[in-house]
Amino acid sequence: MLINDLYNKKIAIWGMGAEGQSVKSYLEKHKITEDIFEYNDSDGLKKYHELLKKVDVIIRSPGVSIYKDEIKEAKEKGIKITSSSDLFLNEMRTNHPGTIVIGISGSKGKSTSVSMLYHILKSLGCKVALGGNIGKPLIDLLDEDNCYVVAEFSSYQASDLTASPQIVMFTNLFSVHTDWHMGHENYCLDKLHLAAYQNPEDICLINDRNEQLKHYAKILRKYDFYNVAEGFHAEGREIFYKKDVLANIKDFKFCGNHNLDNLSGILSIVKHLGLDVRLAINSLKSFEPLPHRLQKVATINDVLFINDSISTAPEAAIGGMKSFDERMAIISGGIENQQDYTEYAQYIQANPKVKVAVTLFQCGKQIADSIRQYVTRKDFVLIEAENLEEAVKRAYEEIKKVKGSLVLFSPTAPSFGYYKNFMERGEHFIKIVESLK
Repeated sequence: MLINDLYNKKIAIWGMGAEGQSVKSYLEKHKITEDIFEYNDSDGLKKYHELLKKVDVIIRSPGVSIYKDEIKEAKEKGIKITSSSDLFLNEMRTNHPGTIVIGISGSKGKSTSVSMLYHILKSLGCKVALGGNIGKPLIDLLDEDNCYVVAEFSSYQASDLTASPQIVMFTNLFSVHTDWHMGHENYCLDKLHLAAYQNPEDICLINDRNEQLKHYAKILRKYDFYNVAEGFHAEGREIFYKKDVLANIKDFKFCGNHNLDNLSGILSIVKHLGLDVRLAINSLKSFEPLPHRLQKVATINDVLFINDSISTAPEAAIGGMKSFDERMAIISGGIENQQDYTEYAQYIQANPKVKVAVTLFQCGKQIADSIRQYVTRKDFVLIEAENLEEAVKRAYEEIKKVKGSLVLFSPTAPSFGYYKNFMERGEHFIKIVESLK
């Protein structure tokens, strides 16, 4: 749907968070219509059914699942459903063809990848904007004149798009967000839907090292791989182009070997755009990593504390553990999220550098049970904690016996009900660490 399709229509904005407010401001600023209705879930179904009698279009916010019965009901009544993301992409492809939109998505790593690419393009003097799940709401960018828009897309935003970015990159695919999507299968298909409407000349880049992503990518008409020997790829702590070493992770301020995997995709985009790869890599030496993503918090009595609160899948915690050579204690647990911790426990068993695991919250028992089943090392300690304060303190007391060690907070699941979001959870971890000094 295009902005022109909204003129003089009766429009309901479902979800008045930051994105919903931006949509309302845009419609009012451009005098698209005088009939704008606001709706939040807390307003109740009675108000919703009254709205359905009045409106022609519903612009949904990302938190509003396309699988809701209320959405199906609206469609059956002939009401058009769109979103800020869909309006933005259709407008850019139709009315701003000179601007290249680069959409990045994935279960993990998308925010850091988007931020890295934005940093590179800005450092190279390009006129570029950052938007989507990070940066400005996409609809705010319609009034700007940019050469590039680097945008992070969640599965919520991608699920019902009717246009795609010219360049799409997927970092990985894990089992998360199953409730919104009514199951893991829908989640994977909705995520890949970001590239469903690409033109033949567009490009879609897939991480060759994520099997689940490769499996679902088969639904796409066209895609290329990164992290392959004939292109950009990461090996250990180094990143290569073919056989040439380009950089070592110690050259950057960020940590985490998985970030080199993502950087392989980013550099593939840089090369595709015809920009200088060496200058791009050099520019990343000044890139400040995002908080709550393998964030170095403090070193206390030779113990380094790492905040990876963004971790909401076992695979992310495994990636975190792989990122360090030090002996470590890992803290994991959140709400029950239909996760399988078999691979997580098997990784701990196979890696003697992981000396301690502390579990907590709703899925803590499930994690602990998997660890008991697979981890038989005599030098390993399992602790079940009641809360994060206890978890941090006990992990620290146990691991500080080993000099030059670290405590990794990588929850593997969301913590709704305990914390508002992963940022609040990470900030609580930081406060607890600070109290240990």
